[in-house]
Amino acid sequence: MTSTVKRFIMAVVVLAALIVFFVWSYVFKKADTSVSSQNATVELTANDLVKAFESNESTANAKYNGKVILVSGTIADVKVTTDEISVYLKEATDASGVMCSFNKVAASKNTFKSGRKIKIKGLCTGYLMDVVLTKCAVQE
Repeated sequence: MTSTVKRFIMAVVVLAALIVFFVWSYVFKKADTSVSSQNATVELTANDLVKAFESNESTANAKYNGKVILVSGTIADVKVTTDEISVYLKEATDASGVMCSFNKVAASKNTFKSGRKIKIKGLCTGYLMDVVLTKCAVQE
């Protein structure tokens, strides 16, 4: 074998190894779809969280946005799509609530029923008429 052929084979092997590594890391990174293994920085009710954003959104963003928080509340509504389950925490008299997004696979063992009291841990991503939590996990 000539040295050019050896270099070509070596380059193909290195390229294949890189492709396998990136595919492997993408698949396993996707599997970690909730904050269940992370500690919450704060615990509060859904109503208190919404009031914090309604009274001063910039202060609430500084305090909660990008942080894992534990919220307790009553399930008002549940929406199921092909990829995720959205659980809406809100009291009947409230105008806004907390929208909690779960990966459908990660949340499949949980039963979400309207009227049920629940604690949900999630990553706060801000306020868009409702407070939004992503990568959620039910806290037992």
